[in-house]
Amino acid sequence: MNMVELQEKLVGAQKGFVQQIEEAIERLEEEIKEASSVEHGGHPEWVRSIGGYIDELHRVVFSIAEPRYGSEEDHEKITNIRKKLKDLYADFKNMAKA
Repeated sequence: MNMVELQEKLVGAQKGFVQQIEEAIERLEEEIKEASSVEHGGHPEWVRSIGGYIDELHRVVFSIAEPRYGSEEDHEKITNIRKKLKDLYADFKNMAKA
């Protein structure tokens, strides 16, 4: 395997990883929206569970290195994921207070 093939393989692996993170954030977003309309959203167990999940996603998302060989789109996607996670956390905190 030459260096170009290795770089392509690494970029492809990171794209797959980022896609999985996007899907996890979308599922979490749906859970928070659903919880805001039903009772279990305010329960301490639910709040701890979702809060822990958000914390773990935060650690993962903010530890992603910017892809050296990725495209501008790859860099932008990571930036958008980070922003979306921050917004999601704010929504979660507001919902948990209610």
